[in-house]
Amino acid sequence: MKSVKKVLGITAAMIGLITSVSIFGSVSSANYSDKIQIRLAHNQAKESEIAQSIALFSDFVAQDPSKNLEVDIYASGVLGSEKEAIEMVKAGVLDMAKVSSNTLGQFNDHYSIFAMPYLFTGQEHYYAAMEKSEAVKALFKENEEEGYIAIGYYANGARNVYLKENVPATDPSVLKGRKLRSMPSSASMRMLELMGASPVPMSASETYTSLQQGVIDGAENTELALTVDKHAEIAKSYTYTEHQYSPDIYIISTKTWNDLTTEQQDYLVACLTQVNDNFKQMYNRMMEEAIVEAEAMGITVYRDIDKSAFIEAVQPLHEEFVAKGEDYQKLYEDIQQYSGN
Repeated sequence: MKSVKKVLGITAAMIGLITSVSIFGSVSSANYSDKIQIRLAHNQAKESEIAQSIALFSDFVAQDPSKNLEVDIYASGVLGSEKEAIEMVKAGVLDMAKVSSNTLGQFNDHYSIFAMPYLFTGQEHYYAAMEKSEAVKALFKENEEEGYIAIGYYANGARNVYLKENVPATDPSVLKGRKLRSMPSSASMRMLELMGASPVPMSASETYTSLQQGVIDGAENTELALTVDKHAEIAKSYTYTEHQYSPDIYIISTKTWNDLTTEQQDYLVACLTQVNDNFKQMYNRMMEEAIVEAEAMGITVYRDIDKSAFIEAVQPLHEEFVAKGEDYQKLYEDIQQYSGN
């Protein structure tokens, strides 16, 4: 029976992949041009500010016609889930995808480091390590033989704790006994347990109703969850725990990458850096606007808390990652050396 279920599961996955490729093929044929076309997929809603920021990649690439490159972007998950997009990039039927580091962690466990709470001491450390760490650069190339490499990151912001009560989440004792929405992953659940909470795994779309009905007492996410997802209609406090920075990663098929000249490769990377720099400037403004809106809806915001109790509580996750092997330790230590920058 198990073997039958496994076959059925593989068959279903292949059907999904074939369907996505079929959609991709019909769209790409309609967009044919003489330039080398780079087709990029992501799951952000097409109308969102984030998707509009990613769309600038196409504009930046088009600024130098001599590079003979054209980027077509497929937003809103029209080509499938992030996992399916990675599979298509690996197979060489999709050129590029922007996916979460958490999803990439399912393909390469080294990427799971970015799910680690308090890996980064703050935004400056986050940016410096992602852009300067030689170990991160090496990580980006690790899956070349599997069909893809990473050539850039997207600077998602910090995740913070918010509660239905007007209570600052300053240490694990505050969260003890409180049920917090968790991403449906063992790493996220373990993190919240160590931070003192009782994790309740669910999809993001279920969070509003669960807050409303008392299934959960709070959640953790960026400021946009308060406004875009309307959680500020129910939550009363938002505390800048800044416990997790999880970047999204741009991956490209090695088949596509190797067909480009060195000059074209460098140009693509430079354009992605430009997209990221633009988004970093926009992001802080977006978050501040979201907080002002949330405060107007009745949220009390707690900034500049002492995070030491939380940092100490999650150290077992740091120790377990490093204990996995010398390569894990090297990656961890190289990222940590940028904490003073």
